[in-house]
Amino acid sequence: MALFYTDSLALVCANVDVEKQWWIGAFDCKEVKVPKDWDCALPSDVALQLPGADAPTVLLSARAEVQQAGYDRQNDHATVFCTKVKKAHEYLRAKNVAPGPIQEAGGTEFFEVHDPDGNVIEICKEP
Repeated sequence: MALFYTDSLALVCANVDVEKQWWIGAFDCKEVKVPKDWDCALPSDVALQLPGADAPTVLLSARAEVQQAGYDRQNDHATVFCTKVKKAHEYLRAKNVAPGPIQEAGGTEFFEVHDPDGNVIEICKEP
């Protein structure tokens, strides 16, 4: 089983290329073609697939294009699930991602990382 997964994650960012390289470096994602069935595609959209996933689940969009199109893709917080919190924390620390401390709330362990755009990516133990 893959260490990280998410059902669907859409992030709006200032620089799609910088964000894409961060996701590839931090989570070992691979860039894939944006599926035709994804709604409201924009020219700058980038689809990423996490290791072990059958399909892309991460969408990166350029903030300027999102605003110009009038789409409501506001975000500053996203969730990625993991199978083992301590292993995920160590993995990201080894990738120089600077994960925050492991916390516990409501019976769930999690920690946070920040992407280059300042978005909070919460890494949670699978529910």
